[in-house]
Amino acid sequence: MFLKDKRGQSALEYLMTYGWALIVIVIVIAALVFLINPQQVGTEGCTGFARLPIGNFQVSEAGLTVKITNETGRSLQDVHFSGAITQGTDVTPVNYPTDPDTNTTIGVNAEINAPFAATLTTGSATADLNVIYHDGDFTRSATASCKGTVA
Repeated sequence: MFLKDKRGQSALEYLMTYGWALIVIVIVIAALVFLINPQQVGTEGCTGFARLPIGNFQVSEAGLTVKITNETGRSLQDVHFSGAITQGTDVTPVNYPTDPDTNTTIGVNAEINAPFAATLTTGSATADLNVIYHDGDFTRSATASCKGTVA
Protein backbone atom coordinates (compact mmCIF):
# COMPACT_ATOMS: atom_id res chain seq x y z
CA MET A 1 0.00 0.00 0.00
CA PHE A 2 2.86 2.37 0.76
CA LEU A 3 4.33 1.80 -2.74
CA LYS A 4 1.00 2.73 -4.40
CA ASP A 5 0.94 6.11 -2.63
CA LYS A 6 4.42 6.98 -3.91
CA ARG A 7 3.42 6.26 -7.53
CA GLY A 8 0.36 8.48 -7.20
CA GLN A 9 2.43 11.32 -5.77
CA SER A 10 5.01 10.93 -8.53
CA ALA A 11 2.32 11.05 -11.21
CA LEU A 12 0.76 14.13 -9.64
CA GLU A 13 4.13 15.93 -9.48
CA TYR A 14 4.76 15.04 -13.13
CA LEU A 15 1.38 16.46 -14.24
CA MET A 16 1.80 19.63 -12.17
CA THR A 17 5.29 20.33 -13.53
CA TYR A 18 4.29 19.93 -17.16
CA GLY A 19 0.96 21.69 -16.61
CA TRP A 20 2.67 24.83 -15.33
CA ALA A 21 5.19 24.66 -18.20
CA LEU A 22 2.36 24.50 -20.75
CA ILE A 23 0.59 27.45 -19.14
CA VAL A 24 3.78 29.54 -19.33
CA ILE A 25 4.26 28.60 -23.00
CA VAL A 26 0.68 29.63 -23.87
CA ILE A 27 1.11 32.99 -22.09
CA VAL A 28 4.39 33.69 -23.91
CA ILE A 29 2.88 32.85 -27.31
CA ALA A 30 -0.15 35.07 -26.63
CA ALA A 31 2.13 37.96 -25.61
CA LEU A 32 4.20 37.56 -28.78
CA VAL A 33 1.12 37.54 -31.01
CA PHE A 34 -0.16 40.69 -29.33
CA LEU A 35 3.20 42.48 -29.63
CA ILE A 36 3.72 41.50 -33.26
CA ASN A 37 0.24 42.53 -34.46
CA PRO A 38 -2.26 43.86 -31.93
CA GLN A 39 -4.94 44.04 -34.65
CA GLN A 40 -5.20 40.25 -34.55
CA VAL A 41 -6.42 40.41 -30.95
CA GLY A 42 -9.15 43.03 -31.33
CA THR A 43 -11.89 43.53 -33.85
CA GLU A 44 -11.21 47.23 -34.45
CA GLY A 45 -8.13 49.15 -35.53
CA CYS A 46 -6.10 50.59 -38.38
CA THR A 47 -2.73 49.53 -39.77
CA GLY A 48 -0.60 51.03 -42.52
CA PHE A 49 0.45 54.50 -43.69
CA ALA A 50 3.78 54.17 -41.83
CA ARG A 51 4.86 57.81 -42.35
CA LEU A 52 1.29 59.11 -42.21
CA PRO A 53 0.00 57.25 -39.14
CA ILE A 54 -3.71 57.02 -38.42
CA GLY A 55 -4.04 58.39 -34.89
CA ASN A 56 -7.76 57.76 -34.52
CA PHE A 57 -10.74 56.73 -36.60
CA GLN A 58 -14.52 56.42 -36.45
CA VAL A 59 -16.82 54.15 -38.42
CA SER A 60 -20.45 55.26 -38.56
CA GLU A 61 -23.53 54.97 -40.75
CA ALA A 62 -22.16 57.95 -42.73
CA GLY A 63 -18.83 56.23 -43.52
CA LEU A 64 -15.31 56.37 -42.14
CA THR A 65 -13.34 59.32 -40.77
CA VAL A 66 -9.62 58.97 -40.03
CA LYS A 67 -7.25 61.37 -38.26
CA ILE A 68 -3.89 61.34 -40.07
CA THR A 69 -0.63 63.02 -39.01
CA ASN A 70 2.13 63.94 -41.46
CA GLU A 71 5.33 62.50 -39.95
CA THR A 72 7.37 62.56 -43.16
CA GLY A 73 9.32 65.65 -42.11
CA ARG A 74 8.20 67.48 -45.27
CA SER A 75 5.15 69.36 -46.42
CA LEU A 76 3.05 67.18 -48.71
CA GLN A 77 1.26 68.41 -51.82
CA ASP A 78 -1.32 66.80 -54.12
CA VAL A 79 -2.52 64.42 -51.41
CA HIS A 80 -5.29 62.11 -52.61
CA PHE A 81 -6.83 59.20 -50.72
CA SER A 82 -8.85 56.46 -52.41
CA GLY A 83 -10.07 53.00 -51.55
CA ALA A 84 -13.10 50.95 -50.73
CA ILE A 85 -15.22 50.19 -47.67
CA THR A 86 -16.49 46.61 -47.55
CA GLN A 87 -19.44 45.56 -45.45
CA GLY A 88 -20.60 42.02 -46.08
CA THR A 89 -20.85 41.74 -49.87
CA ASP A 90 -21.31 45.50 -50.39
CA VAL A 91 -18.23 47.41 -51.58
CA THR A 92 -18.35 51.21 -51.66
CA PRO A 93 -15.54 53.12 -53.41
CA VAL A 94 -14.39 56.16 -51.42
CA ASN A 95 -12.18 59.19 -52.12
CA TYR A 96 -10.82 62.15 -50.19
CA PRO A 97 -11.02 64.83 -51.35
CA THR A 98 -14.15 63.91 -53.30
CA ASP A 99 -13.18 66.25 -56.15
CA PRO A 100 -10.02 64.85 -57.83
CA ASP A 101 -9.01 68.35 -59.00
CA THR A 102 -8.75 69.61 -55.40
CA ASN A 103 -5.14 70.15 -54.33
CA THR A 104 -4.84 68.99 -50.71
CA THR A 105 -1.72 69.96 -48.76
CA ILE A 106 -0.60 68.62 -45.38
CA GLY A 107 2.03 70.63 -43.52
CA VAL A 108 4.90 69.16 -41.51
CA ASN A 109 3.55 67.44 -38.36
CA ALA A 110 0.03 68.63 -39.25
CA GLU A 111 -3.09 66.56 -38.57
CA ILE A 112 -6.05 66.26 -40.91
CA ASN A 113 -9.43 64.56 -40.62
CA ALA A 114 -10.16 62.66 -43.82
CA PRO A 115 -13.85 61.74 -44.17
CA PHE A 116 -14.79 58.90 -46.52
CA ALA A 117 -18.53 59.09 -47.19
CA ALA A 118 -20.41 55.80 -47.50
CA THR A 119 -23.83 54.53 -46.47
CA LEU A 120 -23.20 51.76 -43.93
CA THR A 121 -25.50 49.59 -41.84
CA THR A 122 -25.05 48.10 -38.38
CA GLY A 123 -22.24 45.54 -38.28
CA SER A 124 -18.55 45.26 -39.04
CA ALA A 125 -16.87 47.13 -41.89
CA THR A 126 -13.41 47.00 -43.43
CA ALA A 127 -11.78 49.86 -45.33
CA ASP A 128 -8.78 49.40 -47.61
CA LEU A 129 -7.24 52.81 -48.29
CA ASN A 130 -4.51 54.13 -50.59
CA VAL A 131 -2.79 57.50 -50.51
CA ILE A 132 -0.72 59.21 -53.20
CA TYR A 133 1.24 62.36 -52.36
CA HIS A 134 4.16 64.46 -53.56
CA ASP A 135 6.85 65.18 -50.93
CA GLY A 136 8.73 67.86 -52.86
CA ASP A 137 11.02 65.44 -54.68
CA PHE A 138 9.00 62.36 -55.54
CA THR A 139 5.46 61.09 -55.80
CA ARG A 140 4.91 58.37 -53.21
CA SER A 141 2.12 56.02 -52.24
CA ALA A 142 1.08 53.97 -49.20
CA THR A 143 -1.73 51.66 -48.15
CA ALA A 144 -3.71 51.14 -44.96
CA SER A 145 -6.54 49.00 -43.68
CA CYS A 146 -9.13 49.81 -41.01
CA LYS A 147 -11.63 47.48 -39.33
CA GLY A 148 -14.48 48.80 -37.25
CA THR A 149 -18.06 48.28 -36.16
CA VAL A 150 -21.03 50.44 -37.04
CA ALA A 151 -23.23 50.63 -33.95
